[in-house]
Amino acid sequence: MLQQKYIITFENRILKRWFKLIEKQTAILVKSPWLKITLLLTGSLTVMSGAVITAAIPDISEHFADSRNADLYSKLLLTLPSLFIAIFAPFAGRLIDHSGRLKVLRWALLLYAIGGTSGFFLSNIYFLLAGRALLGIAVAGIMTINTTLIGDYFQGKKRSNFMGWQGAFMGFGGVVFVSAGGVLADISWHWPFLVYSVSLVLLLMSWPFLYEPALNKQIKAISDKKRQVKNKKFLLLFTTAFFGMLFFYLVPTQIPFLLRQNPAIESSTIGFTISASVLAGALVSVVYGKIRTWLNFHQIYVLTFLLMGTGYLITAFLEGYSMILTGLIVAGLGTGMLMPNTNLWLVTLAPPERRGSMVGVLNTAVYSGQFLSPVFAYPFIYFFSIKISFLICGCIMLLISAWYFREDLIIKKNKI
Repeated sequence: MLQQKYIITFENRILKRWFKLIEKQTAILVKSPWLKITLLLTGSLTVMSGAVITAAIPDISEHFADSRNADLYSKLLLTLPSLFIAIFAPFAGRLIDHSGRLKVLRWALLLYAIGGTSGFFLSNIYFLLAGRALLGIAVAGIMTINTTLIGDYFQGKKRSNFMGWQGAFMGFGGVVFVSAGGVLADISWHWPFLVYSVSLVLLLMSWPFLYEPALNKQIKAISDKKRQVKNKKFLLLFTTAFFGMLFFYLVPTQIPFLLRQNPAIESSTIGFTISASVLAGALVSVVYGKIRTWLNFHQIYVLTFLLMGTGYLITAFLEGYSMILTGLIVAGLGTGMLMPNTNLWLVTLAPPERRGSMVGVLNTAVYSGQFLSPVFAYPFIYFFSIKISFLICGCIMLLISAWYFREDLIIKKNKI
């Protein structure tokens, strides 16, 4: 009996040490720079989905000029992934809440490479659109999982800071990808599509550097303690994200055509111009964590839409390349706070066991806005001009800024 008791005690000590070792390694892994780097690079794939071929769109339109609706189809190459992201993101969110994060992520990274690089090998506009659809399905999974993992891995200020860094990396990635796409587009419109193969590198990195959050194993145990879902705030977030991206996507879809009105401007210049706006946003995203300590969510939205609206009005009213560039940089400063603020507010509100699903719905709102952006702008461009579309969107964003300012005042008044 004593021997048996000794063995049981010994086994319990071994198990306790084992669990402590697991907890210690998990803590080290979260602090590991490679985990963070892998997450940040994976998040940048989402902005790459459209940014890489932005500068090549006018050349693609010219290549298929003999095809019916060539101009429309060429723009759809940029926005079609957004439609499929909007459709499939909620399903991806539910899937990862029930089946785990990493399995879905790895399949999505593989599909991303297949759909993305297809444009390098294909010269049929309809096959190109099919490849872009596959890319959209892949991004639906990647974006939803990436944001959800950040919510799973980090808490408090660390989460706020990392959300800012995620936005910054997406911005910096946009600078690199748009610029690289512009340079490659000067060689051939096919070449930018090769950049999408980078997802294969991240697929390999996901095995040693990412881990399945323990939260997934605890969902059943904590499901009885669900926090109350604040539907009005979720609806407000989804609506804000939709209109924010609807207006933001005027830059990659319309600026190339606005700049091409000057025959001296090349594809690489278009790429660098859009990159300047994205870079401005990335620099703001880096300090989002600090901004969040000074301002609440409502106040950050006030500043976000004030800067975006002002930048669009500069682009609309003032003439010349330098003024367009200035307007895009000012707008970019606001854009840099848009998604970090939206993502952080959402993962803060969402119960952990529903986090993936809610992020999926948010991504539907975001990418619906992206897809519908050229559709929204088309009547203004057809009857007036591209600059008028920027004028109208700029005015609407200033109204959104004013509305959030009013809401913030009401909240403060109610607290007194």
